[in-house]
Amino acid sequence: MQLKASPRQPLGKRSRRLIREGKLPAILYGHNTVPVPVTLDRLEFQKVFVKSGRTHLVDLVLDGDRTEKVLVREIQTHPRRQGPIHVDFYQVNLQEKIQVEIPIHIVGESAPVKQGDGDVLQPMHSVRVECLPTEIPEAFEVDITPLEEIDAEFRVSDLKVGAGVTVLDDPEELVVKIVHKRELKIEEEIPAAEAAVPAEGEAVAEGEAPAEGEAAETEE
Repeated sequence: MQLKASPRQPLGKRSRRLIREGKLPAILYGHNTVPVPVTLDRLEFQKVFVKSGRTHLVDLVLDGDRTEKVLVREIQTHPRRQGPIHVDFYQVNLQEKIQVEIPIHIVGESAPVKQGDGDVLQPMHSVRVECLPTEIPEAFEVDITPLEEIDAEFRVSDLKVGAGVTVLDDPEELVVKIVHKRELKIEEEIPAAEAAVPAEGEAVAEGEAPAEGEAAETEE
């Protein structure tokens, strides 16, 4: 996948004008390299990122005469505007190992969940690994079909990891667990405020309302 970029000078507040023009400011950095500010076509970046995500290498072409292998490291967004407003690219050395966050995808169906007796608890949604840039896994798939009982679980140590890939997270970290389905009891859902309202004709408890004289003083 290729993405064209042009070197630029730091923009500061002028980046807003750049975005209005359909451009996207970005920064290229890496190990033993000097950070380089660049400009992208905003729409082109979004199309490439849909395919590359954060785990696929992208060929960043600078002014048509220099190509760098990069990973998308960070995307900044605006709280009130759609789409990215700034991107960080990490320039990789194909001969050096790097650390990457790999997403975890749940597949299959557990019998207790299918029967309506259980829920899937997933405390971890990504795993940190170390490997060469050319060996980065796209994702880890966890099949929960074998988890046939309540309390059955899947831990980091159960992940199928390819050669050359080292998982950095604790092997005992819980990835997925089948837990009892939460049962909501209607009788326990009575709002506290409703329970506190006195029935018609009941006197209000002493101290819960001001005396008539006190009310008059407040009005004054």
